[in-house]
Amino acid sequence: MTVIVALLSLFLIAPSSNNDVEDIQTVATMNGEPIQIPEFMLILNNNYVAKTYNYFSNNYGVKNYKDFWTTVYGNEKPIDYAKSLALKELIRIKSEQILMKEYGVANDISYGSFLNELEQENKRRKIAVDNNQVIYGPIEYSEYQYFSHVFANHVVELKKKLEKETFNINESDLRALYENVKEEYFMDSYQIKVEKISMKKSKNADKVMKNLLTSLQNGYSFKQLSNANQEILFETQTFNETTSKTDYDVNPQLLNEAKKISVGEISNIIEENNTLTIIRCIENKDRGFQEYDKVKEQVKTQIIDEKYEELIHNKIEHADVEISDVVFNNLIVEQ
Repeated sequence: MTVIVALLSLFLIAPSSNNDVEDIQTVATMNGEPIQIPEFMLILNNNYVAKTYNYFSNNYGVKNYKDFWTTVYGNEKPIDYAKSLALKELIRIKSEQILMKEYGVANDISYGSFLNELEQENKRRKIAVDNNQVIYGPIEYSEYQYFSHVFANHVVELKKKLEKETFNINESDLRALYENVKEEYFMDSYQIKVEKISMKKSKNADKVMKNLLTSLQNGYSFKQLSNANQEILFETQTFNETTSKTDYDVNPQLLNEAKKISVGEISNIIEENNTLTIIRCIENKDRGFQEYDKVKEQVKTQIIDEKYEELIHNKIEHADVEISDVVFNNLIVEQ
């Protein structure tokens, strides 16, 4: 099991004040708010240790992990790669937490306060369990579980506050976004029905199917032709959103051809799954789009998410970030 640790000779010296304690535990600050070693470790351990192993395995073919974290591969060192990703995420987290504090969603965004809340929540849960009371979620939260839970809930609350107080979303904004994204997100359900004749691949199959295609193009019906040869299978098939997963997995070429042809149109010969098939479209329900009024709330959620991302991106771009090189450079991974 790998663990992130800080090797700091400073920790051997008894600090003379609370500020000194904060200084030797602070990896970086963002607009004056500290990112401390324990929260940096939390994000790195849970989000970037495994990703770093995968990255160097996929990009450099690393298989022997002895001295992995301090070895240079190409021009990259795993410990530096992992720490840079963790720092980037924590700068985003801290920018969101600062907004949470500004909008009254969270009163104290320090990691010490979070740990106190975690301790109190776990005590509450233990008492509830001892008294046979119903609780939701785990009996005891780990640090990462509770951090993720609280942070996600705070983001939801922050977006609600921003929607009311800052974003000023109006009807024209919503309708404009709907028009821009409806083809990607709000297509209505589809249904395509075809009749088809198919034949297993064999020495004579190509010739037989080419003759059948010519006959179909000359006006013969699928059923008439299927009766002429016992090796030819005649059936109808419906493609819709219920069958889509199976269709994509089993008959992707057939589905693709069915989507391209119009009602009454006959396909070319389709070769798939060791079978030759010809289809004729007999029904193609026009998909159209879901009505605006039915998806308005989804559109609103999307525009709030977009405005939220713009706001956070702007906060990060203009952030005053100061990194404590002494602390940051001495954070290592023990194997």
